[in-house]
Amino acid sequence: MTIQRVEVITGLERRRQFSDEEKLRLVEEAFQPGVKATEVARRLGVDVSLLYRWRRQFFGPQPRLPAFMPITVAAEEPPPSDDAPEPAPAAAPPPGVVEIEFTTARLRFTGAVDPVVITTVIAALSGRSA
Repeated sequence: MTIQRVEVITGLERRRQFSDEEKLRLVEEAFQPGVKATEVARRLGVDVSLLYRWRRQFFGPQPRLPAFMPITVAAEEPPPSDDAPEPAPAAAPPPGVVEIEFTTARLRFTGAVDPVVITTVIAALSGRSA
């Protein structure tokens, strides 16, 4: 004798409706740094793909990404005039680290790097001309 499972459905299951404000709040919560969208979806009882669909609905095909900020490399100071006393020679600055984080990668320069090299590499990675 085989045992069969029978499921009785007694009513209509209705889909939950989310307002645009709720959707936006949930998307912003789910895609905060360090938050896992799957955990937020599980807590809400929705599929994670719904959160991604809502994100596309509000922010387009890609989420808002941080834009590059303009930077300026200061030119060398003008030579001192003949009247001014000669300053003591400054020690060479210690080699530094320049770290740039992209959406999918991190770029790190260590030591003394020519600003033109950094500009060219960033332009190449971002698809722009230098």
